[in-house]
Amino acid sequence: MIPRLKTESGFSLLEMIAATAIMALVALLVGTSINIFYRSYMQAQRIGTELSRNQAIDRIADAFIANAVPFEWRNDNLENNFVFKGETNELWLTALRRSYGDDSALWFIRLYQDGDDLKCDYSPTPLLPWLDINDHQYKTETISSNVRSISLLYAEIRDQKIEWLDTWDEDDHEAIPLAIQLKIEWQDGSVERWLRRTAGSSSNSTYGQRREPIL
Repeated sequence: MIPRLKTESGFSLLEMIAATAIMALVALLVGTSINIFYRSYMQAQRIGTELSRNQAIDRIADAFIANAVPFEWRNDNLENNFVFKGETNELWLTALRRSYGDDSALWFIRLYQDGDDLKCDYSPTPLLPWLDINDHQYKTETISSNVRSISLLYAEIRDQKIEWLDTWDEDDHEAIPLAIQLKIEWQDGSVERWLRRTAGSSSNSTYGQRREPIL
């Protein structure tokens, strides 16, 4: 009887190569899935942040800009001036709002850029643009961050055509703008615009007749 030879247990080189290839493939698939999930998560985060950011500015545009009214207040020279001032990067206005109980029916607003933040000062008592802002009592809200620049435009009728102005000088007008456009450029280079028609800005408004501006 011929005795059997003992063989060593273990994996052959070919089996090791096959196992390594399978593990590498599994690792590649797992890595790809994680990368896709991470990119989808980051995109969802970005979209959510942008949506929240834009909703905050929508609220300001709808509550204040769309409800801007020509409200007058006497200045130091005992002359009536509209509580409104329109600059390229700063806006003062009076907004009509729904009154509850003893609440004021008017809000006085200052919208401006502070560093990389879009901020809004508001008060139930007049914020007068011809006085220093520190002479007033008001609350401040940060509307949005990561702002590179803001730009405001003001609509007026000239020669029966709509013209957009960089600034709104009260001495040249007896009303507030027909509409206001707010453009924001973000730090990532994206740009958004908000356009709202102001309240009581038609030619036959209850707030008085509009006239052609002084040229």
